[in-house]
Amino acid sequence: MSMNKEKVAIVTRLQLDAVDKKTAIKQIVEYLKVENFVTDKAKFIKEVFERENILPTYIGHEIGLPHSQSDSVSKPVVAIGRLMHPIVWNDENKVKLIFLIAVPKKHKDNIHLKIVAKLSRMLMHEDFRQILLVEGDEKVREIMLKEGSLIE
Repeated sequence: MSMNKEKVAIVTRLQLDAVDKKTAIKQIVEYLKVENFVTDKAKFIKEVFERENILPTYIGHEIGLPHSQSDSVSKPVVAIGRLMHPIVWNDENKVKLIFLIAVPKKHKDNIHLKIVAKLSRMLMHEDFRQILLVEGDEKVREIMLKEGSLIE
């Protein structure tokens, strides 16, 4: 998944025990902070929700795709969160899977939009979504890497 000399990392949090969108996103961002993808957790969470308030990122198939470009992100990453119980994302829409896309603001070529587009195409396939819902961390990362670059 390379973009010139940079890579988009894939991390997984497959057993999120959250009761709402805010808690789920906070749990994922906490993990990104621990793994040194995010430098300022509070600022990044605020930016994700500012973006989410403009237009919620529910994409169908019980999937949320929040994303943000931020000075608080050290390197591009897609964090995959699988919830233990579906949560309300917006209106009546519930999600089981969250793909949080975090990209450093310094990237001027809209990497986050390229990742959103590629993930959206991948997630249209039922068999791919089913793998994400049932497999473990290693298998999910393996299948994501097998699918190719997220920024083509």
